[in-house]
Amino acid sequence: MKEIVQRHSVNDQIENYLTTGEGLNWESFDFALNVKIGNVFRKGIVFSGSTKLPDNDEDAIVTGVQHWCQCLSEIRGALAHCEWYVAVDDCVIPWSHELNAFEPTR
Repeated sequence: MKEIVQRHSVNDQIENYLTTGEGLNWESFDFALNVKIGNVFRKGIVFSGSTKLPDNDEDAIVTGVQHWCQCLSEIRGALAHCEWYVAVDDCVIPWSHELNAFEPTR
């Protein structure tokens, strides 16, 4: 999971925004992984995370949702056989079996 989240890191973009004022006002993705030995087959939360979406541009929120949905789609592929719930506020983002990805435009 850490490798996937690192690959989708926006830390460089955050640093650029803080030093130049240019770009989107991203925030990092904070997550917790709960994979305890012996608990693999028990029901419970395996992965949880959150971030604040960028909002300083008219397309910023859409860009942020698409970016993090791509990250979460990869994580879902790595955590097979789990039930997933992905949402922005109270708006659920569905899983597309055709695209094998979370589909925020549906």
